[in-house]
Amino acid sequence: MNRKKKWIVIAFVAVVLVLTLSSVVYAATGSKEGSKTSGNGQLVAKIMMGLGLSMGLAGSAMGLSISFSALLGGGPENFYKYISVALMPASQGIYSMVVLFTNLSLLDSNPYTAAGKGAIVGLVMGLSAWYQGIVCASGIRNCLEGRNTIGNALVSGAMPETYAVFGLVMTFIIK
Repeated sequence: MNRKKKWIVIAFVAVVLVLTLSSVVYAATGSKEGSKTSGNGQLVAKIMMGLGLSMGLAGSAMGLSISFSALLGGGPENFYKYISVALMPASQGIYSMVVLFTNLSLLDSNPYTAAGKGAIVGLVMGLSAWYQGIVCASGIRNCLEGRNTIGNALVSGAMPETYAVFGLVMTFIIK
């Protein structure tokens, strides 16, 4: 990985960590005695869920652009042969939407849990989709060069997907 990509990843992780840690402090300062949830907690939860969705969708977009660049480099005769590998990073955006819509009820009842779920989804889906695009592009390139089969490319692309599924499952387990 070159220096520019490393700095982008470091900045991405730093932003998520700062937002996550500062959101808990910000939400705690606005809570009132006797109230179960505060307006600040709901605001933070909405921001974190929105960021989680945004980062999941952005990661999918980056992963798709990387994998489709490799696919288009193979010429029109190979486009439909390897399109299944190139489409793999799209699933993390779908997972991010699923987490958002299944946890909308938590915004009123338990905003801190919703904020944590948003942070998990944003970090896991964004990074796994981005790197899945890189792995899929490598698999497509190897297939085009005749050194690999599409089965190997699909299996290799499924490994980052596994961690996206783990992140999705964790959002359902966290109460």
